[in-house]
Amino acid sequence: MLAHVLRGALLPIALLLTACCVTAPSTRELLAVGFRTPEQAFETFQTAVRADDPSLLRRCLSSDFVARNRLSEQVFRTFWEQLQKDEPFLRKGIADARATAPPEIARAKSRIRAETHGRELVVDLVLEDFCEAWAGGEKVADEAAPFRERTGVQPAADGASWVYGRMPLPPGTAADRVTELRFGREWKIDGFHLQEDAPARAEAARDNLSAGDAVP
Repeated sequence: MLAHVLRGALLPIALLLTACCVTAPSTRELLAVGFRTPEQAFETFQTAVRADDPSLLRRCLSSDFVARNRLSEQVFRTFWEQLQKDEPFLRKGIADARATAPPEIARAKSRIRAETHGRELVVDLVLEDFCEAWAGGEKVADEAAPFRERTGVQPAADGASWVYGRMPLPPGTAADRVTELRFGREWKIDGFHLQEDAPARAEAARDNLSAGDAVP
């Protein structure tokens, strides 16, 4: 009986100690950051957490998440530190999480369920469209315009097809300064939370994402 009580008392202490033990990301993980799939976005989030990199962490979040929490670059560090105070296991929990099933995907939304030290991490993601113009290292244009409105396919006389993208340049920006155009769709994290226990994977426990829907 005494041994059982001692184990119960020591468990919270052990969790607090292990919360500090987060392994730094490997070079391979740092080079693999990106947002092309829900899985890659989630792994990038884990890499950012392991690296304790506020800039990369903020890049992992959806524009709506950033807006509703008023997360300017200046206040993000405070926001992240407060989250860890509220949930001391958060950083360790995210860093060590392993997906228990393929992502649930419904149109432009996705959910990843992962298990971490006997708890469940639920991560919600959304697909965001973007288009950017760069002049060397300076971003001269950045729009959240719908991908389909900024891109198209043009058939050629020889039967080939040409994919193109277009966007307006800001007034006063010379066209010959532009060195790069980027158009795409990226998965970004729109919310995440740790649940107390990893539940059974029953259909009733899932928030329904429309069955049969797929990313267009």
